[in-house]
Amino acid sequence: MSTRGQWSALAGFSGGMLSGLLGGGGGAVMVPLMTGPLRMRQHVAHGTSLVVITATAAVAAVLYGLAGHFDWLLFGGLATGAMTGAVAGARIALRIPALRLRQLFGIFLLAVSLRLLFFAPSGGWLTPGAGEEALLAAAIGLAGGLASGALGIGGGAIFVPAMVLVLGTEQHAAQGISLVVIVLASALGALTHYRQGTVDTVAARWITPAAVPGAVAGAWLATQLSGRGLQVVFAVVLSAIGAQMLVTATRRLRSAPAGAGPAAEVARL
Repeated sequence: MSTRGQWSALAGFSGGMLSGLLGGGGGAVMVPLMTGPLRMRQHVAHGTSLVVITATAAVAAVLYGLAGHFDWLLFGGLATGAMTGAVAGARIALRIPALRLRQLFGIFLLAVSLRLLFFAPSGGWLTPGAGEEALLAAAIGLAGGLASGALGIGGGAIFVPAMVLVLGTEQHAAQGISLVVIVLASALGALTHYRQGTVDTVAARWITPAAVPGAVAGAWLATQLSGRGLQVVFAVVLSAIGAQMLVTATRRLRSAPAGAGPAAEVARL
């Protein structure tokens, strides 16, 4: 196997593992490997990541569903917001200062991870009725969908902690719901990126076969952990991802020419 093939397999397996283990898309692992060793342009990496995420999340979602971790009411609200947000996020990805967005998102992930690590949630912040819960789920879905489409990360980093912290959803159930929503949102985001020409279909064919077994392994491991144990793993990985996004975005912004402005910032991606 060529060096490019080896890096593709690594990106796929590690992203799939993260997807299955944490109920996320795995893009936070795949995108840096795609833009680094695989030398993809940033926006192409985002689009290609969403193609792979669609497959890995589908496989992991089936395993979570078979284990009984699902809630149809939350799924309906979350999916509605997420699909809308994913298309919008993919469309605006080429027009916004993405490095600033990555900075803010990194800070958000660090804050959420610290909350999960040191203040274990015992019930949600809110106790909404069924209708209010669906509306809150739609708002959470919209936020995660926007991040998914713009950053190519799947959205689970928003879906899961928001359901756990705000709505009091059990960790395994939150991850199972997140995965099914990610399938829909990522598919729409990937299609939008493909139409914009920001998907490397050749790389996707290399990466996806390695990602699927990774998703199976991650989903199996998640079912072996307690809810609190899974929260701790989720928080540790989330903090690492947040720190990586914050540091790399800040470095790139500092290296940009003075007075370059948002247009130049986007062009660097």
